[in-house]
Amino acid sequence: MTYRLLLVLGLLLSHLAVRAQLAQPAFELQQLAPGVYAAIDQGGRAGSNAGIVIGNRTVLVVDTLYREPASRALLDAVRKLTDLPIRYLVNTHHHIDHVAGNRLFAEAGATVLAQRNVPGWVQPENLRLLGGEQASAEQKEQVAQLLQPQLTFNERMSLDLGGRRVELQHRLGHTGGDTVVWVPDAQVMFLGDLLWRRSIPNLIDANLVQWRATLETLGVMGEQTRFVPGHGGVASAQDLREFAGYLDALDQAVADAQGPEETRSAAALEALRARYAAWAYFKGLAAPNVRDALAEREGRKRVPAPRP
Repeated sequence: MTYRLLLVLGLLLSHLAVRAQLAQPAFELQQLAPGVYAAIDQGGRAGSNAGIVIGNRTVLVVDTLYREPASRALLDAVRKLTDLPIRYLVNTHHHIDHVAGNRLFAEAGATVLAQRNVPGWVQPENLRLLGGEQASAEQKEQVAQLLQPQLTFNERMSLDLGGRRVELQHRLGHTGGDTVVWVPDAQVMFLGDLLWRRSIPNLIDANLVQWRATLETLGVMGEQTRFVPGHGGVASAQDLREFAGYLDALDQAVADAQGPEETRSAAALEALRARYAAWAYFKGLAAPNVRDALAEREGRKRVPAPRP
């Protein structure tokens, strides 16, 4: 077989693989209660999870995923479920994998809302998240086109969807602008990235002390509550406790490590590896978690400042 034929065959197989991947659904839509759905990311094709809450008069969507085809598929999923208007879109925080589809839903009639710190962080902090000046031109353009929330709240906000009340609660931990979306009649809580089910989290904007306190507070919700995390499958109270246990273990591993920073980081990482190596994203995020936890403990971790 000639080199040219091998090259053509390789390109064909690559093209078929890409088409096969694109043909697979970006998320799995799971019904958690009548009119309450979780869109659970499949293989990273959506980039994160999202939610749909349907009342008698209107619809609320939680987050808009990362990749445009996934965002459009989420909008299509709402249209297939109901003809009611999409009145609200809630961003659980500012990270790009949760807000990239904002403009699409706003064009469909939704008011985008979030905690008051989020609008000022959407552009500058997502650019930092993607590498700042090292980000590609395509990434910079994507960040520039992100739509900021149009309506904000401070600590709490109640929304009436018609026969169904939804409560928004500001909690601290993953970022300084996290929102919990609570649907009382369904006993379902959308947590955004305050919860990563059996997954190592991103700590770039996190405060571990605040996060652990928030999880302790949420832990009293009861065993009947189902939690939709930002990443990973629909979770139980036990999953919430397991994730809180990871943050505790991370903090303890960093506290126990001795010697120069490089030695401490390696020791803390090995301590985590023994218990959490099987969790999603361990390879890519565990070492940065140790670095961020060390920086926080030593008072040198940079987190976004609240905006006026």
